[in-house]
Amino acid sequence: MKRIFVFLPLFFVLFSRAQFSNEFNEGLGTLRIGAGYTHDFPGLNGYSIRGEFSRSLNDYLDGAVSLQRVDLAGVPRTPLVKEYTRATTLDMSIYFLPVKNDVHVVRLGLGYSFSFYNIRRSYPVTHGEGADKSMSWPIQDAKGRTTGINVAGEYAFYLPNSGLSLGVRAAIFKAYDQVSYIGPFVGLAL
Repeated sequence: MKRIFVFLPLFFVLFSRAQFSNEFNEGLGTLRIGAGYTHDFPGLNGYSIRGEFSRSLNDYLDGAVSLQRVDLAGVPRTPLVKEYTRATTLDMSIYFLPVKNDVHVVRLGLGYSFSFYNIRRSYPVTHGEGADKSMSWPIQDAKGRTTGINVAGEYAFYLPNSGLSLGVRAAIFKAYDQVSYIGPFVGLAL
């Protein structure tokens, strides 16, 4: 039953037909590719690379499916251990388009992320008491899956007389923890 709820939004985005006809929803949809800075918590930063397919559902809504690779690293707690988060996320989102004309589009999105992660963390462990007290930083590696809500905002500039667009995206999504992202993208209308 859970798989039905996973694939139903995907099916809706890929195969739904728009109710209205204009230049934004003619054709198959839009493919966007981008990369940007990603921040988890102080000391653990990196980059994300994402690809997204979106389709206009009507004049003010877009549906999208995206795949994202997250690579974060740093030494947030101790210089003895380099911690990291490596995750691949599958996101399904619905975007509201409050501003849309021939050249400019603003998208505000809400969606759900399915994340497959591999992390390394290190937390302090104290040994002994009093004057014999010492501290160690054991390495803890883990991998698994998690899910969560994602929130995004985008601005796109459509180049005149072409199917290309340039834009910037800011988002909060689930990798292992909630992480923030900002970066440029290029879009191609299919």
